[in-house]
Amino acid sequence: MKYLKSLPIFFVISLLALPALAGDKGYVGEAGTEIEVTRASNPAPEYPRRAIRLGLEGSVRLEFDVDTDGSVLDPYVVESTPAGVFDRAAIKAVRKILYEPPTYNGTSVKVNNVQIDLVFLLAD
Repeated sequence: MKYLKSLPIFFVISLLALPALAGDKGYVGEAGTEIEVTRASNPAPEYPRRAIRLGLEGSVRLEFDVDTDGSVLDPYVVESTPAGVFDRAAIKAVRKILYEPPTYNGTSVKVNNVQIDLVFLLAD
């Protein structure tokens, strides 16, 4: 029965965590040229049980680098509301994201300072 109650929450998070049509943006090279990176996989974050119990919703802005193989490097929280409630779940989720290997001018590159927002909403 608990599984059925959490299903709508999972569904809402899955929709909100999907990549935007334009993709995520980051920077390469000394000049800081902005490029787009595309998510190849995008697992949904797990909604913290404490937040469910308290009826809390919120969002987390994360920043990280994308390595030449498309893996996420060194994610950290830039901003979160409410502070500290969803941070751990957001970091765990973003570490599982895989991007298509980024290229710039035909060369495999590491992309720096990619920022994404994860929104946590309870289903009605």
